[in-house]
Amino acid sequence: MGRYILVRTIWILVIISIILSLNFVLLKIAPEFPPPTEEEKSIYYARQVTDGYMTVRVVDDAVEVEEITTAIETNTVECSKCYYKPNEVLNPTKYWAYEPVPLSHQYFRWVGNIITDWNWGFSTRVKPNTAVFDVLIGKNADGTYSGNSRIATTLKLNLIALFFYIPIGFGLGIIAALYKNSWLDNMISLLVMFFISVPSFVVMTMMVMVFGFQLQWVPDQWPPSFLATSVQLRALILPVLGLSFGAIAGLTRTTRAELTEVLTSEFLLLARTKGLTRTQAVIRHAMRNSMVPLVPGIIGSFVFLLSGSVIIEKIYGIPGTGLIYLDAMTEGQYDFNLVLGITAFYTIISLFAVLLVDLSYGIVDPRIRMGARR
Repeated sequence: MGRYILVRTIWILVIISIILSLNFVLLKIAPEFPPPTEEEKSIYYARQVTDGYMTVRVVDDAVEVEEITTAIETNTVECSKCYYKPNEVLNPTKYWAYEPVPLSHQYFRWVGNIITDWNWGFSTRVKPNTAVFDVLIGKNADGTYSGNSRIATTLKLNLIALFFYIPIGFGLGIIAALYKNSWLDNMISLLVMFFISVPSFVVMTMMVMVFGFQLQWVPDQWPPSFLATSVQLRALILPVLGLSFGAIAGLTRTTRAELTEVLTSEFLLLARTKGLTRTQAVIRHAMRNSMVPLVPGIIGSFVFLLSGSVIIEKIYGIPGTGLIYLDAMTEGQYDFNLVLGITAFYTIISLFAVLLVDLSYGIVDPRIRMGARR
């Protein structure tokens, strides 16, 4: 088992490296949008040179200076290739030209910065001149904390939804299997088909319009952190429900299918002939055997919830990683470093969730041994 975990962990690191490397190349090819103000631009370009992504040279040739001035005035500077900033303080007739180094050099410097200093770069548009992971944990550029960790907000929301839908999904699936083909089973199956077919963002939008705007039972948007705890708790209702309906439907359908198959198996019939009651046979034998494919599915569903929360956070204005991820991808507000850092966050969680899924098979059924030799 230990060898299996080690090998899988190595493969996870390899896959993470490949995914992030591809993202780095694709995002670097896309147009870059430096900060809007001159002060933030100065810090941004200086940091690009320090990180090894750009070189800087002083342009003092009169002809080239005139060409640069004309290009700036007519807004024809090729920002994707060269970046020019006038050095007006020292000499208005000189310019500092910031030029990106080859992409391969940028890539190896990026890898070196992460390995040696855990430096994922700095936000350029969403929260200028703040380290990427400081943005995600709620740390400001001056070292103080804003009290809002985006990673913690997203994980809290998804974990609450996870523990909310598990007992409901299990319960409905068990009821549907025990009362197969009854009116109760048909009603549950109808609801399952509806919530699996309708996307979560549609359900979330409808709930916000009805319960938030019309009835005003709950806040129609995520409230600020300084409001009362009761308001914060009520604000969790809609996003948790929005994340849970589809997951409940999926778990209900899977539980019903697995438990129905076990209930009609020969070994359960043998257990009944030996004197066990229906309840004893279901609890002791049927439930345990049906759990083998269900428990790994529950762990894997956390990744599904995590990805689904990106849209839910945008609709409800929740200050989590999903909301800031979409903000960083907004046209004209492209924040390369922040997009890459959030991609790394989701990728790492997703791949290690897959590892937990594999290990959970051996926990549910001791006969399964991952990586065992013949």
